[in-house]
Amino acid sequence: MRTIYAKNVVVGAGAMGAATAYRLAKRGEPVLLIERFELGHDRGSSHGAARITRHSYADPRYARLTPAAFQAWREVEADACKPLYIRTGGISFGPESNGYCAAVAANLAELGVAHRRLSARELAIDCPVFQLPNGFDAVFEPDAGMIAAATAVAAQIELARRLGGDSTQILERTRVDRIDLEADRPTLITADARIVAERLAIAPGSWAGSLFPGLAFDLTPTRQSVIYLKPADPDRFAVGRLPVFIYMGEFEDDQFYGMPDFLGRGVKAARHGGPAVDPESVDRTVGTEEVARIRAFLRRFVPDAAEARLHVSEVCLYTMTPGEQFRIGPVQGRIDVLLASPCSGHGFKFSSLIGRVVADLMTLGETEIAIDPWRHDWIAAK
Repeated sequence: MRTIYAKNVVVGAGAMGAATAYRLAKRGEPVLLIERFELGHDRGSSHGAARITRHSYADPRYARLTPAAFQAWREVEADACKPLYIRTGGISFGPESNGYCAAVAANLAELGVAHRRLSARELAIDCPVFQLPNGFDAVFEPDAGMIAAATAVAAQIELARRLGGDSTQILERTRVDRIDLEADRPTLITADARIVAERLAIAPGSWAGSLFPGLAFDLTPTRQSVIYLKPADPDRFAVGRLPVFIYMGEFEDDQFYGMPDFLGRGVKAARHGGPAVDPESVDRTVGTEEVARIRAFLRRFVPDAAEARLHVSEVCLYTMTPGEQFRIGPVQGRIDVLLASPCSGHGFKFSSLIGRVVADLMTLGETEIAIDPWRHDWIAAK
């Protein structure tokens, strides 16, 4: 078995890993990026046309990090010379009784982000595609929108190659079977190599638990069903007409989101949440009951989209943690090994910023970004 020595190793070439590799290469750091599947694969959490980006968070700790996340994407766009952010505006809505919209509006006000609080009646007038019952309210954020997901991941990998030149190496279709943290340096074992890293970042999404079994209690891969619909009147659901939207109901399993037709795929709609699964054997066919549940949500609040023709469906994975908090920090107390992936289904918008943070921690041991809600130095692979 050959032995490879590398200064900076990143495991996982999805959103977090690609961003970390790009940020390292931009600093002149050599990087070895390892991906168990082919680049741009659809088995994880980073594929697909688009992901929602927004400042509209009910949790003030995450809301305060969104301006830096927007700035991080602008830096990627500048380096890549291509637009990745699509401004659509965004609607957050739910029953007044759960306080979700009130918290979102309060955080936007604190950040100085332009927004408008809307009653159900006002929303129906200004954006008639939404039909909310009495007792519901909404917040409109004009700067919310979408990140072109697959394009953004590919762009950062290409930047890592371009900025790093021969110092950037990428191993596709290379499965890490084991990580030895007992050695002086973190050591990865693959089918045909022993890779010794000076510094290691782990961003394998739902496969993190298999690499660190002691973390499995805190990391739950879940299956997310997504559908794309083709309404009879597509212009009403196009970018510029339909904002991205997030619905927060009274109960944990009553959360949905959607976005306008992008790249001709149709109106995207999905429930936030799903059953726990094994990422190795997950069923990737969206069933009729799952489609019916999403249509039932649309029938309540976006009725003109509810009966639209199903164009395509897909399955992606979330890596959920208690309280849907991110898990970013040292593993087993080792400052040379960082877990940088589990983001509970709301991390893509922060991924370029997370790449910067992880690159900071790998090269400097600290970061100026206020990552208190993300920092978990207690993480241990028992």
